[in-house]
Amino acid sequence: MTKPPAKRAKKPKPRPKATSVHRKEHRLVAQMLRELRLAAGMTQEQAGVAVGLTQAGISELENGARGLDLLVVRDLVIFYGADWHAVVAELDRRIAADPKPAAALMKRPATDP
Repeated sequence: MTKPPAKRAKKPKPRPKATSVHRKEHRLVAQMLRELRLAAGMTQEQAGVAVGLTQAGISELENGARGLDLLVVRDLVIFYGADWHAVVAELDRRIAADPKPAAALMKRPATDP
């Protein structure tokens, strides 16, 4: 008599790699970048020129389709005329679910293009 083949134990499916673009915090930073740019009265093209990206690259950052580099985020915040420390504090508040409009973080009023 032959034995039936032994059943193989199922391997658990690997979990997808958690990257920053899949986190709530990533969406919050992307949203804040867009709000800050608009509060500063800047276009995506102007922002891109300031940090060496294309308009499409800025759009991808703001829409959460592209990973965020801390130094690029910092350069954009400074270019927009916002206070870096206030933006980081606001990000912490938003993560804790107590949002504040980005326009309130500006060091100077928006400029007319």
